[in-house]
Amino acid sequence: MSTHERGRTEHGADGDTWSAPHLFLSGFPTELPDRELVKFRVRLFAMLGDVISRYRPGPFVLSAGYGVPPEPLTPPSPSPRDTAAPETPAFSTVEPLYTFDQLVLPEETVGRLLDCVSLVEVAPLVFDTWNLRSIEPHPSTAVNFRGPPGTGKSMAAHALAHRLGRRILSCRLSDLESKYHGDGPKNLAALFAAAAEQHAVLFVDEAESLLSRRFAQPQQAAESAINSMRTELLMALDTFRGLVIFASNLPHSYDAAVESRLLHVDFALPDRAARRRIWQTHLPAELPVHDDVSLDELADVAEVSGRDIKTAVILAAVGTARRRRTAVTRDSLLTALEEQRTPPPAPPEDGIASPLSPEDQESVAARLRRRLADAHTGPGADEEDTRPHA
Repeated sequence: MSTHERGRTEHGADGDTWSAPHLFLSGFPTELPDRELVKFRVRLFAMLGDVISRYRPGPFVLSAGYGVPPEPLTPPSPSPRDTAAPETPAFSTVEPLYTFDQLVLPEETVGRLLDCVSLVEVAPLVFDTWNLRSIEPHPSTAVNFRGPPGTGKSMAAHALAHRLGRRILSCRLSDLESKYHGDGPKNLAALFAAAAEQHAVLFVDEAESLLSRRFAQPQQAAESAINSMRTELLMALDTFRGLVIFASNLPHSYDAAVESRLLHVDFALPDRAARRRIWQTHLPAELPVHDDVSLDELADVAEVSGRDIKTAVILAAVGTARRRRTAVTRDSLLTALEEQRTPPPAPPEDGIASPLSPEDQESVAARLRRRLADAHTGPGADEEDTRPHA
């Protein structure tokens, strides 16, 4: 490629001054004599410079050659999928599904939730009338519900929204992530904007990754994207005026900057008294229940969550209806609960399953006998049979 730069200041045909552009010329065959090439360049640049100085056109490319000119290369038209800008997800609110009276939680947890409600209710008095807005221009109540799955975190979020007379906007981290780099923070900002515009309680479920510590030296694009979302979260929490609720199932090392902005509410598995109330709540009066069902006996089964109890009631009721029985029995509830809360066995390290103990063999045999007996119970069975069944 050959270049030639005219003087920094040129005079046009009308006498004024202007900055001449850089001129370039490329593509000369290497077998031509250098002297002839120099003459050609000088003459061509002189004529091209005169045209530009006189008419001052916009930037353009001038091509020259020998033989049949090649067809201009036109880039393929990009597909709509490639040209369309990624759409920001639409966030909408719903009416709360639960009330505060439906919560079955320890008194300490209930008191902590009422404190969160009070922080929102007294905000006008504290920040406006008492002028604490002078030291905190954008008061925000950010709460983190942490505890095992099925302990009522989502239900409590809906109950708080109902208590405050607001709608709730729920989302998960997967709703904010995007295949487009940089769109995660934009989606997070849009989420907070939607909650503010609709004056709703914002509930972010499964927020472990969003609340955890930022990567000091991100090695992958995904780590950089998570860091950007966490930074956007800090800015959103500092400007959002309302109630934000996060829910996390696993203990995490939270980012120090995020944790300093959070009020933590711990959720635990229900104790015996709470389990009895949950069983009672989940056995409605319309559900036919056998006389052998005892709330005290059901409440004796420990290490279960409220979700486990709800699922057990549903499975037992479905099994009762499928087998054309007249009532849900004690054994059907206990069996469904046991199967719900028992984790699957871990695979052996050596890949060889250990033999069953005599007690386990007897338990398996008893279950098989019950399954076979249930299989023979068909539409022709006695519909008034109220014997206990598993």
